[in-house]
Amino acid sequence: MLPPALLELTFLRLTSPIGTATLTCGARHGFKRISPARHMHQAALATSPPPVYNYNYTPSSLDQGNLTSEQWSGIKQARSGEMVADTSSELERRVKALEEAAAAEASALEPPTYTEEELLTFYEDLLALPIVAERIPELDPAAVEQAQFSEDMSVINVVHQRLKHSVMAAQGDVSLDLPSANATKSLVDFESSVQPYRRVLSCAHDIVSRIEAARSTSLSQASTSVEHPFLPVSVLSIAEYESIVRVCIRSKDVEATELVLNLMKRSGFAIPETIITKAMEMYGNSGNVRGIEQIMANYLHGYPTERQRHLHIISHIVATSQERIPTSALEVLHSYESQAHPAPIHTYTSLITSLFSTNSSLGRAQAWDLFSHMRYVAHSEPDVPLYTLMIRACASPFNMRSSEPEKALDLWTEMTVDRRLDPTAGAYDAIILACARSGSTTYVNEAFRLAKQMLDSHRDARGNSAFAPSRRTFCALLEGAKRIGDLARARWILAEMISDRRGESSMNQREGVNEEVMMHVFHTYASYRPPFRRTAVLSVKEKAVEPQRTQDTNSSPDVMVSSPEQTTDVDSYQRTPSFTHIPPQSGAEVISEVSTLYDHILLDTGLKSEVEDPGDDALPTQKQFKDVHVTPRLLNSYLSVHYKHSSLETSRDLYRMIFNECSVSRTSRTYVEALERCAIARRGHERKVAMEFAGEVWAEWQVLEDIGKENDRDLNGRTIERAHIAMIRVLALTGNVDRAYHHVKAFAARYPPSDLSTPSPKPALRSTRTILLGERPLVRLTSNAEVPDDHVPPLLMFGDLEILHHRLVAMEARAEIGYISYICKAYEGALRARRDAALKMKPEKLDGDRVSRLSAPSRC
Repeated sequence: MLPPALLELTFLRLTSPIGTATLTCGARHGFKRISPARHMHQAALATSPPPVYNYNYTPSSLDQGNLTSEQWSGIKQARSGEMVADTSSELERRVKALEEAAAAEASALEPPTYTEEELLTFYEDLLALPIVAERIPELDPAAVEQAQFSEDMSVINVVHQRLKHSVMAAQGDVSLDLPSANATKSLVDFESSVQPYRRVLSCAHDIVSRIEAARSTSLSQASTSVEHPFLPVSVLSIAEYESIVRVCIRSKDVEATELVLNLMKRSGFAIPETIITKAMEMYGNSGNVRGIEQIMANYLHGYPTERQRHLHIISHIVATSQERIPTSALEVLHSYESQAHPAPIHTYTSLITSLFSTNSSLGRAQAWDLFSHMRYVAHSEPDVPLYTLMIRACASPFNMRSSEPEKALDLWTEMTVDRRLDPTAGAYDAIILACARSGSTTYVNEAFRLAKQMLDSHRDARGNSAFAPSRRTFCALLEGAKRIGDLARARWILAEMISDRRGESSMNQREGVNEEVMMHVFHTYASYRPPFRRTAVLSVKEKAVEPQRTQDTNSSPDVMVSSPEQTTDVDSYQRTPSFTHIPPQSGAEVISEVSTLYDHILLDTGLKSEVEDPGDDALPTQKQFKDVHVTPRLLNSYLSVHYKHSSLETSRDLYRMIFNECSVSRTSRTYVEALERCAIARRGHERKVAMEFAGEVWAEWQVLEDIGKENDRDLNGRTIERAHIAMIRVLALTGNVDRAYHHVKAFAARYPPSDLSTPSPKPALRSTRTILLGERPLVRLTSNAEVPDDHVPPLLMFGDLEILHHRLVAMEARAEIGYISYICKAYEGALRARRDAALKMKPEKLDGDRVSRLSAPSRC
């Protein structure tokens, strides 16, 4: 239905002469659509209504009396024409509004004027990744350093020629005499040195010594009541001194560096801060604490800067052994805090890293205490590197738990949500590792979710992720997969690492599969539980011989592990390996895949000339395992798969062969895991093999235990416990109860319970006294009761000797039973006394040297 206004306009145009002519022309040439779509009539109706005319108007009697009929007729015609003109203009205005609305809608429905490439260019800047944007091409540091060295050497050569002529001219002047040998330092080695900077220092020292001699002579001849200040004599410029210092530091010439600083001070120059800082860097990187403190005391005016305080503390960290807590560095750090000049935040990060590197429970606890103390005293808001370090520490806590995912997620939320800091790839790897090591399926799934978030939530306009998965990321995910026995994920991760698709990134191409990755993969195979069990399914032939075999072995079916038929089945699978998308369904298939992987490692590393079955094309033919170094931990993980899924005979033969084949020495973990496998041998023939195998391993273990060290480190008490407990269990299970009993007595004689009564000394930094100012953390996250003691000697508890106790009860050996009960209670009581003494122990006191060192920064 047409709008009313359009109908009226059409009617008026048809009744007018112009409208009639238009209609005639339109009938000849066709009508042209001048109005928009019908649904746009609302725009015309939205305008103001037209003026209302009174068509029934009649002049008054006065008007009628004054006007003639012709005049009255002309007035009516004129008024009728004005009314028609006003109506026509109003209708035209409405039609124009409709045309404008239709044009606006048509422009809105037009196709976009930007192409896909133009839109992509626009969004590249909008979605640019911060990490990618900061990757500015930099010059090669080695090239820059070499260019700077060449420039410094050219400056030194020019200075040497200048000073050489000055010294030769001064030697002919009789008024300037050289000082005595006792007053100046001997520089014979400097003069005869082939190094140009040493000859320059020798000439400069000669000139400065002559000037000082002349000054002393003039002062002795002048009146003592009048002071004669001397202006500094410029032997070398500041730029020339800086060039010499850089060359000395590059050559690691400590003596020459000290001589440069000495010459500048004797010449009356204010030593620039850059030169002092460079000299402190040389001392700090080498751990020369005495040298760096002498520079601060002799040449530093004012308080040390942040960089200088950092170098001072770093020198103490470097000078301390990695296995020991850097006590002196902590004392200097707290000394700076007490003087209201705390060290920068990266100093705290370096010190906390050093504490975590001690691999001791006390060091880890002190690191957490220092982190909380720093937020209270110095820096309330940590940066991303420090957050990353603390989240990574949650994966290896100082307590007996595997990890602390709750604490790690709290720190992650504080960093990313509360403070809105952009995480780095290292931060993602840290939180993934902390969740993966928990051993809980919930947190392991959270680790994989974070890995997906890492790749998907930080993409640019082209879809490229800011964080490419590195080897550390894959190792962290494998940590979670092996703890829950998720072999499907582990196989997928290994396939991703060795696939050719990872060659797209140069960084990923450099990071191939190494022994850590394969160690995690082998551990996943060891923790995997196949859905199919060979002992649960019996063939018809086996059903016929099963009663006779059960009677011969005098064992029940639920304790049978393997049979000759099963061992042959395992060996047959080793000859025909196959990798499919379905995980192995039986233990034999697990051994088959692991053996194939191990053969490929030996082939790629050159330890083996050819594999046994080259027809397997499931693995790539390229040397994807060339970066795998055959280490003891790799062979131990490979053996652990056979301990779980293979027979004990096969494991024993492999134990004897692989270490000699790869020329790798056995470790304490090798012996302990072999003994613990023998300790869970089941009845029948396997226990006879276990006794023979355990005796062989125990002979090798005793040699290592007598030495008491492994890789220059003392054997851990818990490792010694595990070895002895496993051997006692093997003896008790195989019927050698008397040998097991005498073994317990020998252990108690070598590690008596009395050794447990005395705890380790309590350091001063672990003091629990409440103070507001001191040389230790004021706010702690750990108490002394929560920190385990790493130096507890080996001991035996009743749970460790329970099987032996049962065997003695069956034999009704009352005296032996009484001794077992006594020794277990003795160890338990000694351990309780050690704990009580550790809680009551007072911390050590600071000696005089340490107190003087604390006040060293204040002298600067």
